[in-house]
Amino acid sequence: MHNDFFLTQWLFLGMRWLFENITGESIALTVVISTILIKAITVFGDIKSRKSSAKMQVIQPQMNKLQKKYENDPQRLQREMSKLMKENNVSMFGGCLPMLFTLPLFFIFIAAFRQWGNEMMVHLIATLHTDPEAGVEMFKNFQFLWVHNIWQPDSGMQPVITSAEMLFTNSNIHRLFYFTEHPEAFELFKELGFFVESTAKGSYNGVVIAELTDELIAKYDAIVKPCVDLYAGYNNGWFVLPLLCGGTTLLSAWLMQRGQAQPAGNAASTGKMMMYLMPIMTFVFSLSTNASFALYWTVSNVISMITTYFINKSIGIGPAAAKEVSKT
Repeated sequence: MHNDFFLTQWLFLGMRWLFENITGESIALTVVISTILIKAITVFGDIKSRKSSAKMQVIQPQMNKLQKKYENDPQRLQREMSKLMKENNVSMFGGCLPMLFTLPLFFIFIAAFRQWGNEMMVHLIATLHTDPEAGVEMFKNFQFLWVHNIWQPDSGMQPVITSAEMLFTNSNIHRLFYFTEHPEAFELFKELGFFVESTAKGSYNGVVIAELTDELIAKYDAIVKPCVDLYAGYNNGWFVLPLLCGGTTLLSAWLMQRGQAQPAGNAASTGKMMMYLMPIMTFVFSLSTNASFALYWTVSNVISMITTYFINKSIGIGPAAAKEVSKT
């Protein structure tokens, strides 16, 4: 969208270019390739972060001894800690700084998938209105294995087509790049009554999204009916991708913790709680986002697990080492 962060726009346009020019308009393949490319960019920060954490674990026994030895002399403790980390080429913030780059990319990716899904849905509506048969063929390409529409959540409780309420409650849908590139579609949405002319706050190109009425909802339902009839009686999925998202998040956290010293007491309880809370949150979140993002999240987790395994192996940090550190 025209008001989105510029990196979101670049990422969306890059995925769309892959879709149109490289992957033969395969949505799933575009998602997988885009995920691999993004992970290739962020993997260096990820490796640096985990190497820093692993090095910190190696010197943790010495740090524990220094804390006991100088517990009543904080200034001396700070000097000795700094000396120890300098001798071992360890930075206190080395594991955190790469996240300043990685975390924003994560949220940018979410926004880019949301924008891409909205554009594909608007394109589908315009095509269905002018040529229903071509629109149905286009909709068939939205299928990914068991998921009928990859732009809807992989859920047994979700319809195969986004409802008018869900699509048009997105207050910025009139700002999509699609309408700039296809002015005829923009005029069509005005003609159908989905956009109304206005100069009020929030308007773009002289229009705002119309307030939904029963008449507009009925008009929308009539346009998408051929696609709804294609999968009459079926929901959009079987919860597979949300389960994979939660499962791979849990496995990724478990694999990462295998190479780390486990704290004791309340810290250990908090760590275990977070280990199981994040997969649950991931599962719930994936139930409400389109399946393309859930696919990205799953592929991203798999790549992260592979990266973590080889980093732990290359540094020589594993369960045995972690237990030794935990005992000190």
